[in-house]
Amino acid sequence: MNVIINPAYSKLETFIRQLPVSFSKGGDLIYEARNQIKRFKEQGVDMTVKCYKVPIRVNRFIYAFFRPSKAKRAYEYAIYLLNKGIRTPEPIAYIEVKKGLVFYQGYFVSKMENYPRMMRDFYNSIGTGEHILREFAKFTLKVHEAGVLHLDYSPGNVLFEEVGNDVHFSLVDLNRMRFGKLSRKECLRNFDRISPSDEVTTYIVSEYAKLRGWDVESSVKTALYYKTEFWKRTAKKAALKNKMRKEH
Repeated sequence: MNVIINPAYSKLETFIRQLPVSFSKGGDLIYEARNQIKRFKEQGVDMTVKCYKVPIRVNRFIYAFFRPSKAKRAYEYAIYLLNKGIRTPEPIAYIEVKKGLVFYQGYFVSKMENYPRMMRDFYNSIGTGEHILREFAKFTLKVHEAGVLHLDYSPGNVLFEEVGNDVHFSLVDLNRMRFGKLSRKECLRNFDRISPSDEVTTYIVSEYAKLRGWDVESSVKTALYYKTEFWKRTAKKAALKNKMRKEH
């Protein structure tokens, strides 16, 4: 078992090392689908623990010898983002459990993020959220200019809170990211899954394009194309899953 702990949280070492055994028995369940996320409180530290689904056999071999595990990536990417001034829950530790020589399961531990809202608030419409969406465009520009491309930039992975006239954002679910100089196409495509709403996407991308000095009309057209294609694929996958479920 490989255990890496943020030195600032060394007091939690015993708790962290026991997680592969204690996770299923304790904590409060926050989320369960492909992976499980639970909330724990230990020695005054409020934290979340993400237990990743056991990968398919070939990926167990890949994570053991060729590619960092999702848990390791989440931990290291969080450190990278914080060093760039981009908010994300503070990483506490990651665990890689092996069976024999190959990877078996990973855990990522981070501070609990208490931002109360998600970009899911704008899933269908802008409502009265123009100010928040303008600030989100600014935040996304900061992320992109730092050379960060969150490959799952979805409404559930962007948390925020309003503090007076300010809006603070925080990114979660970090194991799928890419770093480096981003092209215009990559930046505009990155808005494809924030909302299925043309209205919401148009507003955000318009504000973003203005900040970049890009042509607004062509930027919106490009972003809407990628947005439409993404949500078409999502609908097809959902329909296929539903059909298979009914057949079985």
